[in-house]
Amino acid sequence: MPVIDYDRARAELEHLFTGAEQMFRTNPAAQGPPEAVAALDILFASAIQSYREALLGCCIARLMDDGIDIRLPYMNQGDTAYNGRTLDEQVINPFLHRHEIPASKGPFLAIFRRNVSFTEDTRRGVRDKAG
Repeated sequence: MPVIDYDRARAELEHLFTGAEQMFRTNPAAQGPPEAVAALDILFASAIQSYREALLGCCIARLMDDGIDIRLPYMNQGDTAYNGRTLDEQVINPFLHRHEIPASKGPFLAIFRRNVSFTEDTRRGVRDKAG
């Protein structure tokens, strides 16, 4: 069962953010595969902050342990699941607030609750399906 070291996750997120800020100062144009840039444009246009915060949590979870199934953010979902709520509460949300990036107090619970998994089926239960 994967276990995330939250101190290490915090440090890695800060390190990545610092690098991203430096890259943005050098070249503010979006870089990467056009499909990814288009998808991120949709995601960041959404009013639902939980989407962005859950995505950031998935990215950090995967960086911490590539054996984690990022589609399974609740520990009871299987041997490769992770605790997305705790990751959000201890790492992601405080990071966003510290850097004054718009975030609610507990966004992971705002939309992704009741043992949800991050699969195509999840779209049925959310209002912003494009995001």
